[in-house]
Amino acid sequence: MLLSRFAENAFWLGRYMERAESLSRLLMVTESFAADQENDEAWEPILFVFADGDAFSERGKALTALNVARFYIADAANPNSVITAAQAAKENARSLRHLISTESWRQMSVFHANVSALQKRRFALSKLSEICMEIRDGCSTFRGVLDGTCYRDEVWRFNQLGAALERADQVTRLIDIKYFRFDRDDDHEVSPPDVAWWNTLLRSASAYHAFQRRHSFNAKPEDAAKFLLCDAHLPLSLTNAAETAFYQLDRLEHDFGARPGPEVKNAAKALKECLKSPPARVSGRPLHRYLDQIQQQVITLASTLNERYFAPLG
Repeated sequence: MLLSRFAENAFWLGRYMERAESLSRLLMVTESFAADQENDEAWEPILFVFADGDAFSERGKALTALNVARFYIADAANPNSVITAAQAAKENARSLRHLISTESWRQMSVFHANVSALQKRRFALSKLSEICMEIRDGCSTFRGVLDGTCYRDEVWRFNQLGAALERADQVTRLIDIKYFRFDRDDDHEVSPPDVAWWNTLLRSASAYHAFQRRHSFNAKPEDAAKFLLCDAHLPLSLTNAAETAFYQLDRLEHDFGARPGPEVKNAAKALKECLKSPPARVSGRPLHRYLDQIQQQVITLASTLNERYFAPLG
């Protein structure tokens, strides 16, 4: 039987690696969106999406593209930065060295070293896309090595469960990078994202070509939103991520006797029901409110998982 601390290590290894990759995607979307702006206020949304406005202000730095990018990539004091995620991922992997493959540990060390080197690297906005792609490639390589070499036991299942939950949470933030503004009093002044913006978002989610296969002609922005939210065949969609999490929970119970308990089942059921009821209008304020609801459901499910599987017995 797997010890609860190792199950927790595996779960958070999955979450932190997924978070690092998602942060790189969010930064690339923000950079693309900000390219047509005359000032740096276009970088403000990412701070609101992660509720980091106050934390960034405490740094005493001006709201510039370079400062926000550095805050989310190389600021070790920022719990939502890539460097923090990479450090936490390595510590969790270290605890699992005897339970994961040698190749996985080696790749984790390479990834961590590459991300750590960013702290000493001179940042230039012209290099941001390149840096983000390096981060994404490192995460993808680690995921591929893990997938190709690790034994399919409880460690694997908890790792995949954590990654899937983080992916579900992060895709809502990726979409909400623009729509969060619709929950403010001046929302009537905010123009909805156009086709070009959605194309950028689809590319950042590795979904552009798949979307073109499903919507070859006269695609609308709302079609892109539904694709990222509801298409079960898209790896980075909300529905695919949630269904992956539910599947891993089912396998943990049936293959390893790790029964989820009533709280976890109720939280999973609530998330399933929420997924079945997207807003009639998948844009604007209704979409923002729906994304926020999904985030809360994911947080609740993660909390019940912690209490059921990871929390020490009292």
